[in-house]
Amino acid sequence: MRYGHIDIPLQRVHIELTNVCDFNCTFCPKSEMKRRYGYMDKELAKRLITEIGDNNISDKITFHVMGEPTLHKDFFEILQFALDKGVKVGLTTNGGGLGREAGKKLAAYPLHQIDISLQTPDEKSFELRKAGALEFGDYLEGIFSFFEEYHKAHKDTIFKFRFLNTRFRKKSMEKKTGPISVISSTAELRSTFRYWAGRVYDITGISENERNKAFALIDRLSAYKWNVVEVAPNVFFETYMLEDWGHAFGDKKVREAWAGYCFGMRDHFAVLHNGDVTLCCVDYDGNTVIDNAKDKSLKEILSSEEFGRIMDGFRKYRLVHPYCRRCLGSSSLISWLVKPVLSVAGLKVLKPFFYKKVRLSD
Repeated sequence: MRYGHIDIPLQRVHIELTNVCDFNCTFCPKSEMKRRYGYMDKELAKRLITEIGDNNISDKITFHVMGEPTLHKDFFEILQFALDKGVKVGLTTNGGGLGREAGKKLAAYPLHQIDISLQTPDEKSFELRKAGALEFGDYLEGIFSFFEEYHKAHKDTIFKFRFLNTRFRKKSMEKKTGPISVISSTAELRSTFRYWAGRVYDITGISENERNKAFALIDRLSAYKWNVVEVAPNVFFETYMLEDWGHAFGDKKVREAWAGYCFGMRDHFAVLHNGDVTLCCVDYDGNTVIDNAKDKSLKEILSSEEFGRIMDGFRKYRLVHPYCRRCLGSSSLISWLVKPVLSVAGLKVLKPFFYKKVRLSD
């Protein structure tokens, strides 16, 4: 089924309630972001949620692009509105507020999914988060206390704990930021997952026998994969490779991609806090804005002739939007020649090899 020029339902629509964040993570493009800070008008958020829900545009909405969504003053009113409309809600949070008032209030709301962007799972790497006065120990215990309370009340809610995998370095980024090292080897991956799984098992009460089976499977994981590991029913660990955000940190000339493939407008799109509709959630600075939803419906925006040209190009692995060509472009000639082929092969053909999904416990 089509809604404008996109096939629906998508997996998700990202709604950025705010691009304000109380963390200043070294690996985040927040420092490169040129757009103004702000908060989405709650009536715009409600109108978007209504249109998405009424027309089955996506399986769920996700409060995420940039920023920490729980900082929005009307966050819980918007969340309740979505739940009252019967729309599945996903929340992506840095986790800093889960041990505070926001976490206590959130415990009353049955979300479809909560993604906690741990990224830096130990005290040393937590320094990369630049989280102000928040100490790692308080951060850690706040997350586990929230998880224990929330999981008991809402066992059907999917939890994803996200970890940053820096096995493959990003020279252009690290030239600006300095070395970024989190999970940089298979041994670190296994050790990290063992510790965090152990804490989850202490909370969920998994037996010693099941715990040992799970640890044995963890010891088969590789840091070269995009790992999605179900450590307990509806509780996942997921690793993400260090990302350069479409050459956001680089100062070298980028050769625009001659072809390519990505998931923008294929499984998701995003609406930024000011109403700008963008092609994908990686577009941190609104470079792929196709229109603004303040005075238009999503149906109008997604039906435009110009957007139709972009989508026709995507279906033929042809990049119409100039920022897409830059995002998937390369700074070297060899990479420029092979990267488009690898992006198509990697995301369509080789994904089962790189995407490692493991279930540890029943």
